[in-house]
Amino acid sequence: MRPLAYPKRTGRLLGVLCLLAFVVALAPQGLLLPGPVGSGLAEAGDLEDAWREMERLQRQMELKQAEFDRLVSRERSLVADINRIQQQLDVLHGQLQALETRLAQTEQAIAVTEAEIADAEVRLEKRTNLMLTRIRAMSEVGYVHYLEALLGARTFSDLLSRLELLRQIVVSDIALFNEVSEEKRQLESKKLYLEEQRAELIRLRNDTSARRAEVARHKRAQDELLARLRNDKAEVRRALDELEMVSKELERYIAELGTSEGTKPTFKWPLQGWISSEFGMRYHPILKEWRLHTGIDIAAPRGREVRASAAGKVILATWAGGYGKCIVISHSANWSTLYAHLDSYNVRLGEIVNQGQVIGQVGSTGYSTGPHLHFEIRFKGEPVNPLDHLEKR
Repeated sequence: MRPLAYPKRTGRLLGVLCLLAFVVALAPQGLLLPGPVGSGLAEAGDLEDAWREMERLQRQMELKQAEFDRLVSRERSLVADINRIQQQLDVLHGQLQALETRLAQTEQAIAVTEAEIADAEVRLEKRTNLMLTRIRAMSEVGYVHYLEALLGARTFSDLLSRLELLRQIVVSDIALFNEVSEEKRQLESKKLYLEEQRAELIRLRNDTSARRAEVARHKRAQDELLARLRNDKAEVRRALDELEMVSKELERYIAELGTSEGTKPTFKWPLQGWISSEFGMRYHPILKEWRLHTGIDIAAPRGREVRASAAGKVILATWAGGYGKCIVISHSANWSTLYAHLDSYNVRLGEIVNQGQVIGQVGSTGYSTGPHLHFEIRFKGEPVNPLDHLEKR
């Protein structure tokens, strides 16, 4: 390998190697970059080695992004499952409360019925004792007592009145006895029914309580799984961010290494549309915090053609985290342009493109609230306000 032409570039390359080593040291176990640290640049001495390293990093980014997307999809599914389980728990909790209320009402009804039965038993006992007293009196004096009462009648009409009175006493005694006996029987039947209802309610309460406990155990397991998944997602997100950091450093290095000569290009608008967000500090619509907006957002319908702002070489054409599907084109004199949130690509890594050539289509990939093109112009890797460099329109 031939050495780099300038000490400045050698220092820059060493910086990239140090950054790669730093990323490998920080990356979580299982998320390390494949192969030796900076293996594509360890012996790098020219642009070709840097390009190979860039391609390797882009493949790693695509793999990590696919893993991250899979975890996000799984997270959504788990959250939906947990919400469904919580709804089941809420329903079961309501059922348990209703059963407890019904059980309390049944217990109260049983207590009232038991008091009514006790009262009926007292009344029945009194009526029974009264009848027994009369029966004993009749057995002791026979019918003489009643016969005397009848013979004491002075007139036939008086006799009939006395006979009717005796008949009514006997009928009344029998009726009251039967009435109280029937009341007691009905109360005992009601008590038996209420006790059966209580037993059924207790069974339902126990079954519902057991089912609720089982659902709660399932929810705890799902919560634990979600916590582990989110931890894995955070680790993949950190690894992806670190890969992007190395990739951006390589972008700057390649841009400087390959296009340090020449004049500043004339930049044209990549597509027609109105500017929905300008360069500078803004309140991020998704992250909900103030951040530097490193480019301009050009609103346009999904699928509209995006064109190269200036001629150059494609140094990035991959998914780039929050940028979504992203293209970076390196131009002369350390200038580059970035096109983010694309729906699709029309170019490949390393391809030479002409100014105005279609390179992709407008989309809403990455951190985006709707179809638009995020467009950046960078000088030596640092973003500048595109409106200061684009042709006036």
